[in-house]
Amino acid sequence: MNWELITAVVFYSIVAILIYINRDKFQWMQKVFLVHKTQKGLKWMKKLSRFTIFWKIFSTLAIPTAVFCALWVGQMLWSNSMGIIAGTAGAGVYPAIPGVRIPGSPFYIPFWQGIIAIALLAVVHEFAHGIVASMEGLKLKSTGFGFLAILPLAFVEIDEDNLRNAPRLSRLRVAASGAFANIWMWVIFSLLIGFIFGGFVSSSFVNEGINITATQEGLPADIAGVPAGSIIYGINNYSTPTMQDFQNIMNRHKAGEIVVLNTSEGIFEVETVSSPQDPDAPLLGVMVMQDVRVADHAYEKYGRFGFSVIMWMLDLFKWIALLNLFVGIMNFLPIWALDGGMIFYDLTSYVFKSQKLHHFVVTAVFAFFLILLLFNLLGPAILSLF
Repeated sequence: MNWELITAVVFYSIVAILIYINRDKFQWMQKVFLVHKTQKGLKWMKKLSRFTIFWKIFSTLAIPTAVFCALWVGQMLWSNSMGIIAGTAGAGVYPAIPGVRIPGSPFYIPFWQGIIAIALLAVVHEFAHGIVASMEGLKLKSTGFGFLAILPLAFVEIDEDNLRNAPRLSRLRVAASGAFANIWMWVIFSLLIGFIFGGFVSSSFVNEGINITATQEGLPADIAGVPAGSIIYGINNYSTPTMQDFQNIMNRHKAGEIVVLNTSEGIFEVETVSSPQDPDAPLLGVMVMQDVRVADHAYEKYGRFGFSVIMWMLDLFKWIALLNLFVGIMNFLPIWALDGGMIFYDLTSYVFKSQKLHHFVVTAVFAFFLILLLFNLLGPAILSLF
């Protein structure tokens, strides 16, 4: 019995009933988001904004971080796009919805951990916007929560006239602070995982090999018939119990060489191809992660129920960290609907004095990055039709 699915259905049923009962308190925002506006939280944002020096430093550092992330992610998307065209790379972006296994996507986010992580990252993101806006003397009209389809969201509403007429540096600080706060959440929860769960993980699990979570269509592993879900135990008679062992052995080889994979599904000879990032580096065309098994003494030490609770909490912390990182860096892309779009617009206004030229450049860059993102998501499927 799939308890996660059952509890998800119960959760959304209760949410739907509560929204219906309180339907007069909800409204549509931009015809996409179903939201409930409130004044709750504004007082805390204003109180926290009094630590002016901290938030000035925080939000100012967020601006170069936004530029770095946009360039870094853009370069990776461009490089992977060239790999897709050359037939040496698969999708660089995958859809993920908590509790839903999407065909073709190697990522599965457990429902409850995913919902909690998204709700937390949304609150942190919007609180950072609100605090920095208040610190810059901008008027906060409301906060609230809502839904985009089945995904929870939070928001802070800043007076549009105030924001439009604010100095560019103030607008940049406000726009960059939300995603920057998400990146810091990744740092904090990554450290917490090490401090809180480090001893548990090291004593409770044994490295077994390398799990192939997905094979990319048309690339070496797929051509050789290596199935997704296989465990790689060794390469060319060298054991690979850890990711480091796997990487070290692959680094000894060059593109075009044949490697012999000893897997849970049998022995496979795979002729590697060039990596899009490094023509000399060998590419198998697989997505991998560390495969582990529970140590024999773990259940005795923690009990089965206690072990399950700790694992659930570990997964929660992991998804909070990962989703904050992903949302943070992706939000810095120069696309109009994202914070990165506003940041790019204001930064380039320092360079382009002609409003017409500025609008043209911004529109062209926004369109380019949107196409780049969509191609990394849909490119392999589109090219497979030809």
